[in-house]
Amino acid sequence: MADIFISYASPDKERAKALTERLSERGHGVWWDRTIPPGRVFDEVIQEALHEARCVIVLWSAASVKSNWVKTEASEAVAQNKLVPALIDAVLPPIEFKRIQSADLSGWSGEDDHPEYLKLVSAVEQLLKYPPGAAASRPLPQAPAAKPRTTSRLATVKIVALVGAIGLAAFAVMRWSAQPAQSGAQPLPAQTARVAPEPTGVPAPAAPAATAAPAPGADGAAQPSAPGRRTNLLSPAEGGEIVTASHERWIMVVDGKEDTYAWVDSGEAVFAFKNGRAATFDTFAVLIPSASDTNLRDFELLVADDPGGVYRSIGTFSTQNMRIMRNPYQEFRFPPVKARYLKVRSLKNHSGSAGAITGYEFQLYGAVE
Repeated sequence: MADIFISYASPDKERAKALTERLSERGHGVWWDRTIPPGRVFDEVIQEALHEARCVIVLWSAASVKSNWVKTEASEAVAQNKLVPALIDAVLPPIEFKRIQSADLSGWSGEDDHPEYLKLVSAVEQLLKYPPGAAASRPLPQAPAAKPRTTSRLATVKIVALVGAIGLAAFAVMRWSAQPAQSGAQPLPAQTARVAPEPTGVPAPAAPAATAAPAPGADGAAQPSAPGRRTNLLSPAEGGEIVTASHERWIMVVDGKEDTYAWVDSGEAVFAFKNGRAATFDTFAVLIPSASDTNLRDFELLVADDPGGVYRSIGTFSTQNMRIMRNPYQEFRFPPVKARYLKVRSLKNHSGSAGAITGYEFQLYGAVE
């Protein structure tokens, strides 16, 4: 695989090609052409190329800032600490990437001595000094510094006031968020995660742990969960398991690792509880570590007593596209339900698309019979 991965929108193919040619002349291997070998799956090839690359250059343009694929690739690069962004149009990067400075190639025509191009090359080659697999421990290279701008005193006052207003509005949304819509003939009430104290008798999942571990015994060994004890029913440590799924990557939503995710595009998975027993539960939680258009927004929960039988819907729920600092696991509560199997069905992401949906950790709180 190539050391450099270039992420771009289709309308920008010629400019991506020009950058590829210049970097190749410097002796770098570049992956940029979206041609997929016969017999291979598009998203699997891209995922492999992203993983193997030691540097990911994202070309932000009027087209790419609206592209879910480009934003997803950029998010993956940030997670692996190897993103070097560049502006090829006079645009602002998507909000989650604004804090990362970009090289300004909007006026670049392929010159080898262009100042912004040289700064981009410097950032890229700094990353390439590290051996493969060292992304997690190395510092993210400083991309070209943004040009200083002057701001009048009046403008500064207005900006401070605006930031304060936005902060108050965000707090109000988090504190008094409306309940998500329900589906089915007899909709059940539910709520998103709130900052208010939790109701008595319904404990929230502890943060930052992704699963509830069994209590240790006198000898320090983990003890098996007892019937009637509230726990995270989906945790493998508590006997939870995936029975069926759209694809094997669904296992990553219950692996207890908060820095990994699965593509759950328009898919579904069925979960069973400890030893196949029935359980009573009333709280489902979704980890939203940070704002992203690809975050799971709408999903449906269904239950059944036979994995191949008819499932009845608990309801359809919607997450907020933000990290709630007190507890990043957004909770959805409903009247207690007793069943042997839970089905989670992914519907849409926060851009309203049924494709490119990422799911992090899922939790279900209740007690086995």
